[in-house]
Amino acid sequence: MFFLTQRKKFLYPFFILAIGILLFSFLLSGCKKKAPAQPVVGVNAPDFVLTDINGQPHSLSSMKGKVVVIDFWATWCPPCQASIPIMNKLYEKFKGANFEMLGISIDDGAGADGMVRSFVKNFQVAYPVARDDKGVADMYGVSGIPNLFIIGKDGVIRDHHMGYSPDELDEISGELQGLLK
Repeated sequence: MFFLTQRKKFLYPFFILAIGILLFSFLLSGCKKKAPAQPVVGVNAPDFVLTDINGQPHSLSSMKGKVVVIDFWATWCPPCQASIPIMNKLYEKFKGANFEMLGISIDDGAGADGMVRSFVKNFQVAYPVARDDKGVADMYGVSGIPNLFIIGKDGVIRDHHMGYSPDELDEISGELQGLLK
């Protein structure tokens, strides 16, 4: 009898530890963020409302009937910095009644608003820029930057470009010309 009592006392901490680990694992599994489903070409683009750095609201639904380019980027991203002149050229070439472009910065944390404003000024970004403070990048399944979506007049995603290539200006220009006809 003495042996069984001592054995129970010895196993009790291990039993409590095992229960604690199982409970902790169960609780953590409920807190995991599910990976967002990435919108694919041919589906309706998720609607959103963001306020740009000048205080103007932008929603995808308000741009329906226009070809829209949404460019996700961050101030600290060298390929994003390199893509700004191309994005400016696209904007200048196509801006008008049937075309809209919106840059969405994924910068976050303390001082992000100031960093984005400074970036826009230093890089002379010509098109509207908003900071993603509403999880729009998650809605679009953005997992890397720069990440560009081309949305047709009907609100359907027509193309998606991830990364940066100096040669993409001609490719994207051709796509936009086709959609603007």
